[in-house]
Amino acid sequence: MTKQPLVVFIHLDLGIGGAESLVLNLAKATLPSPDSNNNSATNNEESSGKISIYTTHCSPTHCYDEVKPPDGPLYPFVNICGSWIPRKLFFGGTALCSALRMLFLTYRAMKDNPQADVFVIDVLPTGVPYLVNYCNAKAGVLFYCHFPDQLLTMDTVNGEQGSSGHGNSSNGSLMIRLLKYLKRLYRGILDKTEEITMSYSDLVVVNSLFTRAQVEKTSPTLFLPGDDDRDEESYGERIKVLYPAIESSLSRERANNGTDDLAMNKPRTGPIVSLNRFERKKNVALLLHAYDLLLDKISKGDLTVKLPPLIIAGGYDPLNIENVEHLSELRALADSILARHNLQLSKVYSPSSDKDSTTSATTQKNASIEFHLSISNAKRKQLLSSACVWCYTPHREHFGIVPLESMDAAVPVVAIRSGGPMETIVDDVTGVLVDYEPIIAGQEKQSATVCGFADAIAKLISHPKQTAEMGQRGKERVHEIFGMETFRNQWWELLKEVQARGRKRHDRVCASYPSLAFSMLRSLREMFVVFLLVATLTWTLARCGILEDGYGLVGTLKFHYRRMVGDEL
Repeated sequence: MTKQPLVVFIHLDLGIGGAESLVLNLAKATLPSPDSNNNSATNNEESSGKISIYTTHCSPTHCYDEVKPPDGPLYPFVNICGSWIPRKLFFGGTALCSALRMLFLTYRAMKDNPQADVFVIDVLPTGVPYLVNYCNAKAGVLFYCHFPDQLLTMDTVNGEQGSSGHGNSSNGSLMIRLLKYLKRLYRGILDKTEEITMSYSDLVVVNSLFTRAQVEKTSPTLFLPGDDDRDEESYGERIKVLYPAIESSLSRERANNGTDDLAMNKPRTGPIVSLNRFERKKNVALLLHAYDLLLDKISKGDLTVKLPPLIIAGGYDPLNIENVEHLSELRALADSILARHNLQLSKVYSPSSDKDSTTSATTQKNASIEFHLSISNAKRKQLLSSACVWCYTPHREHFGIVPLESMDAAVPVVAIRSGGPMETIVDDVTGVLVDYEPIIAGQEKQSATVCGFADAIAKLISHPKQTAEMGQRGKERVHEIFGMETFRNQWWELLKEVQARGRKRHDRVCASYPSLAFSMLRSLREMFVVFLLVATLTWTLARCGILEDGYGLVGTLKFHYRRMVGDEL
């Protein structure tokens, strides 16, 4: 492998979310480890490289501190290109515009870094064929698949049909049926394009066994060995699993200070916390309904403990229409719940009000609901160090980095029993998994999922000592399986493999190129064929009297053009 390889990361929008966290961790794992010592200098030199990050958008108010200008440690490596390309057209077409933006990003990354050793693309594989087929880059091309894009449409919940669904396509007017057909056709083309472009990757990496199964379901051809590798590769060998890791500020502080305050199994008395982007598929309304059920139990005397406040935090982009709409929906639901129980209405804290929010629910003891938008690392640390229970509501989540962060902070997690959390959370050991069933509007309190969440939260806040022990077991599990050192070692193995695969693919293609002498002979043959075709056509047209006397084919075309246009050709 090249000494200190140049690894170029291509990511669509560098905002706040699990995908962005993963990309930044990959970038940090590529660079020399900051806590390396002299004894490991040789090993650190072998596992350190240079990076460059390409993205179309990185807002200073909606990004991780690592890339926030001007002091973010990764900020000097960030290149913003293609921000002029629209996110969607007047009729929609968000997925199409995203594919075009990714293709332009890949073009710029290749143009600026022709000597790169590895290209890492995630979210959309649109640019992969450009690198592999058009440029025949010697660099290895790795595509990190967080989840198949075709399973992230608005009509499904991570690939599972939602309750709103498509409905009966026979209903409605002819125009509605036509639009649905066109949408299915448009989506089908994009879905097939995703599978085809992903197949060009030298290596495909996924974030969980759950995601790997979904990729196999949607793109089974990716698991078959290529024609040139049929004798060397086994089924699915090109698809690897790399669990995301965490490097939380709490972990760094404990490592630097040599102390571990959370190891004392101290009971937590802080708020109930949820951390997700403000998107409908994150299912945050489920937690609000569970909180409503807990308030009912307290008012009836079925629950005797004091209910902590609820904080709903997450990434919020004011340019994202769904973020704006869903925050409004959640706040309306929260206010209706609080008003019904004669409690103060909900509050919203923006990133600029982080300093003022230190007097919010993180230090209060009474029941309340607050929304914290695009929280900083400092605010994230404050929530992790004070929360008594962490709630993770998405259904069929691909992996879920948030449960790892909470377990690392010794906070037990309540999550849906589906997707990635089934691989990270051990039920009744490091957290509680709740079975999922769709929630019917108007019958939320009868939902088994809502009741399961409410019961799990009530159990955890009623037994603080057992909850603290559960949190400690979660922290140990994170350090053993999902720590940055394990992540870094696995990532470098993948970098070595993809670089070797890229070099092999490049050499194989170059070997298939014809020799210079053969190419010249083939060009002369093609020129001779073209000359014969033109001569034959000219002779035929002259015999038929179509060509003017004394003019060839080109001269006749110029003569007639001057007669029609009155200008020289």
